[in-house]
Amino acid sequence: MAWFESVGIKNLRCLRSVHAALPRGLVWIRGPNGAGKTTLLEAMYLLDRGRTFRGRRGGALTTRGERGTGIVGDVVVGEGARRQRLSWDSSGAVTRARAMPLTRFVGSSSFSIVEGDPELRRRFFDWSLFHVEPDGKELWANLYRLQRQRNAWLRAGGKGRPIWDQPYVFHLEQVWRRRAAFLEGLGATFTSLAREFLQVGPLRVEWTWVGQGCALIEQLRGNLETDRCRGFTFLSSSRGDVRVLMGDAPWRGSRGQNKLVGILLQLSAQQVLMGVTGHRPVVLLDDPYAEMSGRHIEPMLSQWSRVADQIVVTSLDDVPAAGIVSHQPAVFHVEQGVLRPV
Repeated sequence: MAWFESVGIKNLRCLRSVHAALPRGLVWIRGPNGAGKTTLLEAMYLLDRGRTFRGRRGGALTTRGERGTGIVGDVVVGEGARRQRLSWDSSGAVTRARAMPLTRFVGSSSFSIVEGDPELRRRFFDWSLFHVEPDGKELWANLYRLQRQRNAWLRAGGKGRPIWDQPYVFHLEQVWRRRAAFLEGLGATFTSLAREFLQVGPLRVEWTWVGQGCALIEQLRGNLETDRCRGFTFLSSSRGDVRVLMGDAPWRGSRGQNKLVGILLQLSAQQVLMGVTGHRPVVLLDDPYAEMSGRHIEPMLSQWSRVADQIVVTSLDDVPAAGIVSHQPAVFHVEQGVLRPV
């Protein structure tokens, strides 16, 4: 269980002074472009993660002309429904709830999970995998430590016996095996959701890697001379990808279809995460209507409501569609940095 009871914002982008009391369930934030809808989601994310989801290109967080930003939030977490005060400010000071993230951001760029670089897909799935596998972070840390040690040996000329190879391959095999198992675990859910929403044929996901089917130790030893020339280990955890397939062929969808597929992958991952940990996050669903058919929104909200106690949606639309009204959303309007209930 996790949901925000309230959020207070001081000088975050266009939101100079906002206090919102939020209910459990569906929260609908409407308003024109540039009004501060996504910034409200960003405030919740900052309280949870201590960083923004906009990345380095997001620009300055603090409102122009002001010296700093402050955010506070009251959250309800855990089966005991205990309340906790979270805070974040632009100096970097943050009080978080717990190790398990409270929020899952589902943005308008969800299509990039399908269309983007393999590194983005690996990070997306590894993030969920870390929270499913108790020793996941330790396994990855050991792999990267061994990789750094082997790379240092290669840069020094790679002379002598390659003592790093066996432990390095062991950890790399563990990482790849867990990635494959995680994708297999969410695969049935994803295929079922894709069939319901897209109706284009059987979609599935799989983990593939360079040299698949060959023994890793043989690949590593076969690459030794070229690794010496490069000064680094070519065979690594970054030499694989998550592929979305229709049958046995790569999936090729429109931008709107790929956005939907990206959201369904996030939903499938959350179902796996909830099944293992019982954790139900706050879902921050930013502008779902952008580049996507409106007929998908209500069934998508129904699916998210199965794994989340609070869903905060932003939209340009003044009034949610009739099917969405059945979810009894709490509607707020934001414009020129002012948020008010409707």
